[in-house]
Order: sequence, then C-alpha cells, then structure tokens
Amino acid sequence: MRELRIIESDRGYVLVSEYWETDDRKETDYIPIEDVNGEDDCMKRLLEAVAEHFGYSYNKYGKNNINVTFDKPGHKVE
Repeated sequence: MRELRIIESDRGYVLVSEYWETDDRKETDYIPIEDVNGEDDCMKRLLEAVAEHFGYSYNKYGKNNINVTFDKPGHKVE
C-alpha cells in the first residue's frame, strides 16, 4: 500500500512519502513543489507529482496521458 501526504507551505507544497525498507527501517521522502511561476503552475506540478508517485508517467507515444490545463471556462455550481 502506498501513502502520500500533501502539506501546504508558504512557498507551495511538500509531498511526504513514508515507506518501510526491506530491513524494517522506516524511510521518509520529502518532495518540495515550490510556487515559482504562479499558483496554476504550482498546482499543475503538484498534480503531476502525485500521479507520478502512484505510477502514472508521461508516454511520448501514448494516447492516454494525464494533461492538467487551465484553459477552459468554469461553470457555476449550485
């Protein structure tokens, strides 16, 4: 089972992944996602990092890649 925590920071987000090594040591990875090009870019990179953590990756020749964009108008939700 995989687990990933997302922590919001003043500079973006931090992904925290904890796992057990084969010798029963607990390891923790910290993956910073910094807001350097605006909130939309930061959110896009965050979602891409989450997808990659769970095994999704970009395939240059694939037909079903994950693509995060902010190019469509929203709609009112009631």
